[in-house]
Amino acid sequence: MSYCRKCGTEISTEMKFCSKCGASLQVPVQPSTLREPMKDVKESNVLNAISVGAILIILAVTYLRYPIDASIISDYFESMGSQGMFIKPPSILFDLVIFFLSALGVWTITFSGLRVIIQKTVKASLTDLFGGLFCLFTAFLISNYASDVLTERMTLAYIVITLGFLVIINTIIRFAFSKKSRYMHHVMGYDP
Repeated sequence: MSYCRKCGTEISTEMKFCSKCGASLQVPVQPSTLREPMKDVKESNVLNAISVGAILIILAVTYLRYPIDASIISDYFESMGSQGMFIKPPSILFDLVIFFLSALGVWTITFSGLRVIIQKTVKASLTDLFGGLFCLFTAFLISNYASDVLTERMTLAYIVITLGFLVIINTIIRFAFSKKSRYMHHVMGYDP
């Protein structure tokens, strides 16, 4: 047997209202918890398709802007092999990588905003935001290496340090949202 949550009167499972106090015996459904699974899948598929399209555009624009002959790459690796040590790549390779990472970083930051607007997922949005910032900072470091502001060793160390911070930040985001997911979901109306 069950009991009314309001007055404690014994009730049967078929009853919709308490016979003593008239309280509804059905469990109220919170509007913020009504997320249709299919809607989530559709939103995710739309965002994934948009992201793939944007990355393909970035790749194509990078290729059109920096058309590199395969001989440039093979000559670079041959000269590095003949000298038996790492040598600085040609400037066109730096330009290509810097452009690609910058465009990818800007897109990833934009994508994080789309996640908030379309999916209302703060956790994934923050992860994308910091990933985009990592791409932009890596492009900045490579640009400084190409301009001889940073040495090869310093550039590599800064990239690894930045990657370490990215891992730590993403771990904190995952932990924070796993603990506060009920708060974020019910109070703020966002899914973690």
